[in-house]
Amino acid sequence: MELSNSELSANNVVDITAENFQQVIIEGSQNKLIIIDFFTQRSEQSISMSQTLANICQEYLDEVILAKVDCDQPTQQQIAMQFGIQNLPTVVLFKGGEVINGFAGGQAEAEVRKVLAPYLPKPEDKYFVQAKAQILASDFQTAFTSAKTILELVPDSVDGKKLLADACLGLGQNSEAETLLSSITLVDQDDYYHSLIAKLELNKQAAETPEIQALRAALAENPNDEESTLKLAIQLHQAQQFEEALGLLMAILRRDLNAQDGEIKKALMDILAAMPSGNEVATKVRRQLYSLLY
Repeated sequence: MELSNSELSANNVVDITAENFQQVIIEGSQNKLIIIDFFTQRSEQSISMSQTLANICQEYLDEVILAKVDCDQPTQQQIAMQFGIQNLPTVVLFKGGEVINGFAGGQAEAEVRKVLAPYLPKPEDKYFVQAKAQILASDFQTAFTSAKTILELVPDSVDGKKLLADACLGLGQNSEAETLLSSITLVDQDDYYHSLIAKLELNKQAAETPEIQALRAALAENPNDEESTLKLAIQLHQAQQFEEALGLLMAILRRDLNAQDGEIKKALMDILAAMPSGNEVATKVRRQLYSLLY
């Protein structure tokens, strides 16, 4: 049984020769993981391993090169000798111009994946790159979505929490950012964390406008003043303090769904509509509102 070129053809699969060895393996390993497959067509075990590697590498077209060394060919046998290959199949992992791992003999696909896992990009890696670039570009809404995806994939990711907090601060979602930052333990409180804490404090100071301060004072004297509560909620919304604004309005709606001739409910719906997609506070308040309505 022989593998045809079509069975192994892919953008990241290369047949290694003495001519392209330097470019593909030595130079290529500076940017990508090179998986070198030393194989023979005379072994079913070797053929099976080649197919397993081809299947896996198809999932990492931009990050991995599968370099195939056909040890049935005299010229390629010299390459195998350079690596000290004694058994076929043998798989060698090459990165940064040096061997980083490898194994010989047949392996089930699950075992091969286990060996490769520490060196392959993780699903969340691309979202880290995207979120960082989006934050640098001040595209906080898109960064919010990217960072949320990281935490969906890896819920305990501290770096993911920091990126999401950064995006929240850019969107003015101070309460959400504060909650995320408060969950980060001392050992992970690096320079980035402290910069986010400083940004949070600046956001809070900027958000407490004279209008908001005056409305807070009015409510302190008359906590049941629905008109002042509505005005404060609108001001808080404009200052992007969404959670507090929604909390004030929901407290009134729990008492009277048609308060202020429906203006309270309308204001709350307007704030929800303006909030970023996927915002947890918005989702929570929508559920609370629906439970009141239905």
